[in-house]
Amino acid sequence: MSIAFFFALYCIEAGLFFVVVPWTHLWTMNPLLQGEPLLALAANPFLRGFVSGFGVIHIIIGINDMLRLSQARRAVRE
Repeated sequence: MSIAFFFALYCIEAGLFFVVVPWTHLWTMNPLLQGEPLLALAANPFLRGFVSGFGVIHIIIGINDMLRLSQARRAVRE
């Protein structure tokens, strides 16, 4: 059960990262993105929205797993 708990925490943490970071200064001023013109497309709002949507999916998966673990724990107590 602890592995499932840590996976749920990972999903929530990664989801928050993917939702927040694409809209910060850190994303646009990344030295890896500045050197290559093809990678400069990462500043595109569509790509930022895609990454944020990926983060929302991670958050939903994490919350779903937490709820499932909570229900399983309650079932064991009863």
